[in-house]
Amino acid sequence: MRRIIAVAATAILFSVGNAKSQDTLVSAFFGLDNALPGMLCNQPGSLLDGMPVNFQFPLDASSLSETDFEVIDSLGNVHTPICALLAPANENGENRTVLLLGEFGTAVTNPPVEVSVVGELFTTETFSGESACAEIINLNGMTTTNVVPLADGPSLFFAQKIEGDLNECNSGTQTIQVAWNGGVTPYISGDAESDLFQYYTGYSDSSGVLVPHAPISIADINDNDNFHQLCFSINDEIVKISMMANTVEDPNQDPNLYSEIDVSSCTSSTNVEEDLFEKGYQIYPNPFSDEIFVENLRGDEYFVVHDFLGRNVIEGKCLGPVKMPATNPGMYYLTIINKTNQTTFKLVRR
Repeated sequence: MRRIIAVAATAILFSVGNAKSQDTLVSAFFGLDNALPGMLCNQPGSLLDGMPVNFQFPLDASSLSETDFEVIDSLGNVHTPICALLAPANENGENRTVLLLGEFGTAVTNPPVEVSVVGELFTTETFSGESACAEIINLNGMTTTNVVPLADGPSLFFAQKIEGDLNECNSGTQTIQVAWNGGVTPYISGDAESDLFQYYTGYSDSSGVLVPHAPISIADINDNDNFHQLCFSINDEIVKISMMANTVEDPNQDPNLYSEIDVSSCTSSTNVEEDLFEKGYQIYPNPFSDEIFVENLRGDEYFVVHDFLGRNVIEGKCLGPVKMPATNPGMYYLTIINKTNQTTFKLVRR
């Protein structure tokens, strides 16, 4: 006999594979103190602080607003940005850095120490050709105290393999995109941005031993943002990128320290089912507003719903419609357990 269970869910899923929600908001960088022209925020005649905020997943530009953020300084004052921009790092395959402009404290006596998302800011899915994982998640409530001080130089926060239309390399066999936590330009006198490839190193993994490889060129340059594409001529998969110290500088002219980052790859080891019709269960609608129906239950099932932080929201036997407690829009995991196995599905409430 067919039984139907209705489950309402509320958070938009945030991760695939090994990604963790608490890692989605990576860092903020107090890049400039009263040094950006107010014209960027339609405030001529003023000078503003600049703070790039960096995310592991790309952002939905249509959901971005300056009121989505709060910046707290060391004295506990709360600052709302005057404006928030994805530009200049807003090309397809980028959109992971938001530039906040406003007054966020002073570099020496009262620097910013915390950044929070307080509005309905959403991530979005990656484009075809990106190796990194990403899914839709409501970032509201996420906070970072990883606020890089003004005097520190830039560092790498993200890397992924790029293919297809996103690949700007004119030669080579694989392209790795890297992102800095703020905009970078050459630090060494006489260098152009096209010279920077010689300071990067890529590494492949040979039975647990990292083998270094030099890129043959660099792409995605001269656009005033924090992204580069590194062009390699080897077939071995690049799994890590490093950058020599004192080779690039941020807008405050602070040089970088040695920096390295793993290349993100969406090779999932999760048991979450992408296909909602696998193993006999039929789930609909998804996304949904208030209820989701699970059909083709055998009669011995038990269900558990967790939010994206792993907190138990509701559970019980699959005996009939079940309504979720009121929660914020977003994603949940629905796990259906029977006598022989268990299956986990991703549920999205708009």
